[in-house]
Amino acid sequence: MKEPRCELSGTELNLDSSIDSENMTMDQVFKAITEHNKRLADEDRFSTASLNLVYRANNVQNMRFVDTPGIISNKGQGKDNREDIKDILRSTFGKENTKLCVLLEPKEFSTNPIIDFCDETFGGREWIDKAIFLMTKFDKQLEDSRTGSKANKFFLDFVDNGIVPHLVITPTLPKEDLPLPELFKERRELIDSATTKEKHKFDEWKTAHRKFLETNPDDELLQENIAERIGFESAKKVMRKIMLEDTARRLPEVLTSIRKELGSCQNELKSLKEREKFNDP
Repeated sequence: MKEPRCELSGTELNLDSSIDSENMTMDQVFKAITEHNKRLADEDRFSTASLNLVYRANNVQNMRFVDTPGIISNKGQGKDNREDIKDILRSTFGKENTKLCVLLEPKEFSTNPIIDFCDETFGGREWIDKAIFLMTKFDKQLEDSRTGSKANKFFLDFVDNGIVPHLVITPTLPKEDLPLPELFKERRELIDSATTKEKHKFDEWKTAHRKFLETNPDDELLQENIAERIGFESAKKVMRKIMLEDTARRLPEVLTSIRKELGSCQNELKSLKEREKFNDP
């Protein structure tokens, strides 16, 4: 497999003159973005100027991600940039074929302010129908949801409000204050092992539910609609399905456009051949 090719651009991006911004390696991109974010933090400012990363590889589908700054972490800290983030979301979400990926905290529905934030941003709750939800850092909730009944009770308000999240155990490093080349290496290794470690923790969690049910038959197993959304791989499958369905819907439109362009080219070619035949320059 060929090495992925990356292009990175942005009006506020300061790249070393020796770097080809249209042919960067992933570690160069990581270093450039990390340094850019650190510079903004040092200046204590929020920027609405986007960084645009194009990632080309032979094992990915065509898609466009728009990653916004964290919402909750910004609350009451420094400059209030929530209106800027709302503008970014409205502008992006208004485009055709756009889906929203919402990262929930592993705590009760009523204490997940991101839901209220999205309601305020889009003026209602219709946005939920075009969203996919990931509850990250779910390892923090495993102990409190150690039985099927406890877990089902925890998810009840989410399900009642039309939200059935994918449960994700987010890998973390013991320390982040490392030189950038080492930090990039550590994060790559962490990501490579994340799926296996996540599966192991969730398998232990589900086994504990079953064992508790054996000695407490009045308890219950995890609801099926939650159980089928365990692990990041489940979210990836849903995202791929959404993209495949979108491609299938737009295929007739794309084919019509191609036929139109082909017809135009054939007419132009015919005209050129006629001119050549009569030597008409």
